[in-house]
Amino acid sequence: MNLAGRTILVTGGTSGTGLAVAKAAHRLGADVLIGSRSQTSYAEAVAPMGGERVAPFIANFADPDSLEAALGRLEMALNRPTDIVHCAAGGLEPLLRPLLRATAALRRTEPGPQRDAAIARQRDELDRLVHQNATSAFEVNHEGPRWLFERLVPMLRDGGRIIVYSSLWSEGVRRGDCPAFYWSVAESKTQFEEWLDEAAHQWGSRFSAAVLIGHLISDTSMGKLIDRNMVQFMAPEDVPPFRAGYITSDQAAEATIDVLTRPIEPGALRRFYLAGSAKLTTTLDTALMAVVGRMPL
Repeated sequence: MNLAGRTILVTGGTSGTGLAVAKAAHRLGADVLIGSRSQTSYAEAVAPMGGERVAPFIANFADPDSLEAALGRLEMALNRPTDIVHCAAGGLEPLLRPLLRATAALRRTEPGPQRDAAIARQRDELDRLVHQNATSAFEVNHEGPRWLFERLVPMLRDGGRIIVYSSLWSEGVRRGDCPAFYWSVAESKTQFEEWLDEAAHQWGSRFSAAVLIGHLISDTSMGKLIDRNMVQFMAPEDVPPFRAGYITSDQAAEATIDVLTRPIEPGALRRFYLAGSAKLTTTLDTALMAVVGRMPL
């Protein structure tokens, strides 16, 4: 497999899945534009990759001025992207401390009716906080990416790929299969996917667009937090299938390379599911989705 001759913009490219994708694409010969909110994070991420065939795309999706500046620099560059892999996400930052306080309080309650009542109270409080702080999630996951894609995608060569990441909680958010703490992230990503599908129809045969809908990526900081602090409050029978569906950032990167290189029909946003391995499917695992939807907080 060879990606030589392609220049891939990887947003959120300095950690987690984004960094794994950037490294994998670089190993296969691609030039990589690594999206980061800071030059320092970019420099730390690319140090092991060396200085060849890598360049920064410094922007904050919550800051329109920084996006405009980054796009301006890209327009002046000789090496414009041929493909986009959008891994950047955010919006949970205001919820992390309340979420950890909630799980700490729950650990002090006995399993049974007392804990069930405590979970319901904590869920209601998290729901209130999520809606109170939802603006940042919609800026980072919908408004900022949409602004950038509307301007950047027309710069791509015909045949380019646009790949975005989503989650099973985004898949289930409109059906109530999403925990309260994740609602703003899931809903904002769903709205972006809806826009991207409309845009893909307008692009026609020029570009192929795909969304990778994955289960929990277990070796990221957020994946570790959820596994360590929240899975313990699921029903015991739900824990094994929930954990069996985990994927790693390297598996997500492998799946991304697959989508970058396999034939994909243009004209609509194509949906792929990823759980338990790097193998992509086009069919939702409804049994896993039911378990995922029962995360209690």
